[in-house]
Amino acid sequence: MRPFQIVLLSIFAILAIGGVVFMTIYQGAAEEQNQYGGSVEIWGTFDKKVVRSVLEDITNTDDNFSVVKYSEKDSATFDDALVHAIAEGRAPDLVLLGHDQLVMHRSKLFPLSYETMSQRTIRDTYIDGVEIFARHDGLYGIPVGVDPLVLYWNRDIFSSGGQTAPPETWEQLVSATVPALTKKNTNLDIFQSAVALGEYTNVRYAKEILSSLLLQSGSALVSEKGVGTNIAYQVTLNEQTSNGIVPAHAALSFYTQFALPSHTLYTWNRALTEDHYQFLAGELALYFAPGSAYYDLKKENPNLNFDVSEVPQGAGATIRRNYGRFYALAIPKASDNISGAFRAAWKLGQAPVLATLTEALHLAPVHRATIGGGTNDPYRDVLYTTALISRGWLDPNPIESSMIMKQMVEDITSGRSRVSGAVRDAVDRLRAQF
Repeated sequence: MRPFQIVLLSIFAILAIGGVVFMTIYQGAAEEQNQYGGSVEIWGTFDKKVVRSVLEDITNTDDNFSVVKYSEKDSATFDDALVHAIAEGRAPDLVLLGHDQLVMHRSKLFPLSYETMSQRTIRDTYIDGVEIFARHDGLYGIPVGVDPLVLYWNRDIFSSGGQTAPPETWEQLVSATVPALTKKNTNLDIFQSAVALGEYTNVRYAKEILSSLLLQSGSALVSEKGVGTNIAYQVTLNEQTSNGIVPAHAALSFYTQFALPSHTLYTWNRALTEDHYQFLAGELALYFAPGSAYYDLKKENPNLNFDVSEVPQGAGATIRRNYGRFYALAIPKASDNISGAFRAAWKLGQAPVLATLTEALHLAPVHRATIGGGTNDPYRDVLYTTALISRGWLDPNPIESSMIMKQMVEDITSGRSRVSGAVRDAVDRLRAQF
């Protein structure tokens, strides 16, 4: 090879290497300029099409946000999948969690300092219920939305039974709705039920209903004690109020009476089809379910003439309460991109973005300003109103606590235990979960 050719090839080689180095530096600089980092992976159980559509809308005005991706996971295996992913070093950067998963995963999550978002800002920005994510050591997620328990009612059954509107109070339910809309023969065979209360197995949202009754009765169910690493959870289910009443006793006595054949309010039993299907078949007047169930009901039976209203309250209640499942974007400590994850969560947590996202997911918004702005949608108007009074509780394990509530109810309805004994046993089993 001639000297000239050697020199020329050397120049080309230097240029090629220089190009590679330049591209590497350029790409690195580009990633440094992206406030979200190289990638932000979000895990959740919501429909990927809905969430990704919102992410794409943000990317249209913020190119850097294109690094934020969402993966839909099976709700039945989500908790185990998250634990395994963290253990194997492939943790997501953000998780869209329900408040009932907080206790279970708290040690794995990164709490946001109140220097980042003060407690005053949280109170002023969000409705009260989101404060379940605000623990003594920080905020465990950017609030997203809430799925409140609501009451669906069959308009045709009500009209046929001479009833003009669903009950606003439990007293109205007992005195007017149940007697007018329950149909049974002398053998106590039920042909039409006014409401599905009293049992657990065939009441799809029995846990949520019981939670609402307990919250309305004045019980917090569980409280948190201690600071730092000395956190302890105290089960307060059977504690007395200032007037000497045990809220859990009152709530369970009220709930179970509807499944007792010897009681005048008998309108439900475990031999009936699950309340969800009874309502769809037009054989159940009232159905308690989350607000997000509205469109599924319309899809499953387009001919069903039903509407939605708030869950009844006690006639003398001065403070109204309801159960709702609150959602937040939480950051796993094992994330490789905590800074980028926080910025992505902050972006998604802005009121205009969440207004779009919660409507698409059929959730209620949690920003006070959004709810204050109101809505012309009659269905979402109920969600807005109900969201303001919704609360959650510190659930140690959603599946286990549901089984504990189930046994508590069935111990009473089967006659195996009195109300006080069933509640006491439930408290012991709940304590064992912490």
